[in-house]
Amino acid sequence: MERFIMNKSSSDTMIALTSTNYNMWKPRMEDLLNLRDLADPLDNNGVKPDKKTDEEWKKMNRKTVAQIRQWIDHSVFHHVAQEQSAYTLWEKLGSMYQAKTARNKTLLMRRLVNHKLRGGISVSEHTSQFQDLVNQLSTTGWVLKDEEQAILLLSSLPDSWETLVVTLSNSAPNGKVTMQMVTDALMNEEARRKEAGTEQSYVLISETNRRGGGRNGGRSQGRGRGQGQSRGNSQVRGRSQERGMSFENNTWFEGYCNYCSNYGHRKRDCRKFLREKPQTSQNTSQEDGETMVSLSSDVCLVTHGEQECLHVGTHDVEWVIDTAASFHATPHQNLFTTYKSGDFGAVKMGNTSFSKIVGIGDVHIITNVGCALVLKDVRHVPDLRLNLISGTALDQQGYLNRFKEGTWKLSKGSLVVARGHICGTLYKTHAKLCNPSLNAVEEEISPNLWHRRLGHLSVKGLTTLAKKEVISMGKGVALDSCEHCLFGKQHKVSFSSTKKNHTELLSLVHSDVCGPIEEESLGGSRYFVTFIDDA
Repeated sequence: MERFIMNKSSSDTMIALTSTNYNMWKPRMEDLLNLRDLADPLDNNGVKPDKKTDEEWKKMNRKTVAQIRQWIDHSVFHHVAQEQSAYTLWEKLGSMYQAKTARNKTLLMRRLVNHKLRGGISVSEHTSQFQDLVNQLSTTGWVLKDEEQAILLLSSLPDSWETLVVTLSNSAPNGKVTMQMVTDALMNEEARRKEAGTEQSYVLISETNRRGGGRNGGRSQGRGRGQGQSRGNSQVRGRSQERGMSFENNTWFEGYCNYCSNYGHRKRDCRKFLREKPQTSQNTSQEDGETMVSLSSDVCLVTHGEQECLHVGTHDVEWVIDTAASFHATPHQNLFTTYKSGDFGAVKMGNTSFSKIVGIGDVHIITNVGCALVLKDVRHVPDLRLNLISGTALDQQGYLNRFKEGTWKLSKGSLVVARGHICGTLYKTHAKLCNPSLNAVEEEISPNLWHRRLGHLSVKGLTTLAKKEVISMGKGVALDSCEHCLFGKQHKVSFSSTKKNHTELLSLVHSDVCGPIEEESLGGSRYFVTFIDDA
């Protein structure tokens, strides 16, 4: 950063010369000397003009030297402390910082090529620094053409600006881009991104009716909370506003995306990630009254009317993780394994209305990582439109909830039970209902249950354990087909033995194919073949 100094005797502002700002300091000093009529010693190369006397020339030379030294930083001053001639002083400074050597040219060109748009730097600052390097390079005698400067400036943009680079390259007349064209496009793109950062689709939009505009100042909302809890808020606000977006305040994230591995943005702002996420249509209401809309790529929450709170969006296999809910809740009775109907109180919604709890029971699900999870004491609330998993209830069962970088992980000890991710303003996970025959509380004599618990043990092994009374299991029962055992080739039929021995090479070759393997090899292969000679 340049050190600015205010002249005490005038209103002029000047910067002190350091080892890094000569290219900016020189034209400013020339302007200052011209304003004070002290530039003659430099213009005449130190030679006295005929119209000036020796005394006048010496006096002007001393003033010029004093004026130049006044704006030299102490770290540089000792290099020119003994100079008495203004022209010699000026030339020495130029030879120190503006030498036309191959080393200086190489250094400046390397800095120019490596100059990149980093996080926290605006486009105007970036282009100003770029132009400063170009000007320094020109003082060494290497003048870049306008098109070359434009191409280097485009090359300094991160991967997140690739769309702009391609658009400019394709739309350039006769295939030539200019600095004016590039700088104008960068300024416009920066303004667009800044505006988009404050108008993300994650924020809530309040639309009031004409008759009662602003009557309630933004009606509060909530997903429904039990035991008198309310998450409503009189101000409409999305979760992304609380956390901040990568492009907010005209700054960019300094780091690499966890999704596409490109520099300059987070996963939640990744265009590839947002483009590949499933899209849902926006839900609106045409009826009279107030409408509260939350726009998201996966979840759409709508509250409508005077006293009711409705939610629209997710499928019954999607569960929303709610750390503020006191218990699990669902509007679907068919999800329950055990169910008891009755009057179990009410849930207070965000708009202060109440929804009745008409039943309670357990729900058995298979999480997206393949683990069985039993949600106990789930409330049946028909007015809800979301399946809620209570983080508090899971904590009480000994599970650990972890939220980090837009992901959710549920674990118990070293076992990961479920995973989820953020969608809009909500964390959600996908789960499947257990097979009804297994979803109900399994009998202790179920061989399938013991088969899974004991690491997919075979029927013979289970029978041996049952005979030793280690486990309780009925006789004559068979295991159902297990896809995990089939995939891992747990059971293989033995080959019949042969009495013929092969002694010649390649007379009998055993071959096997393994694959597809999830991780590709360095050559891009997912299969490998083995050949074994019987000889």
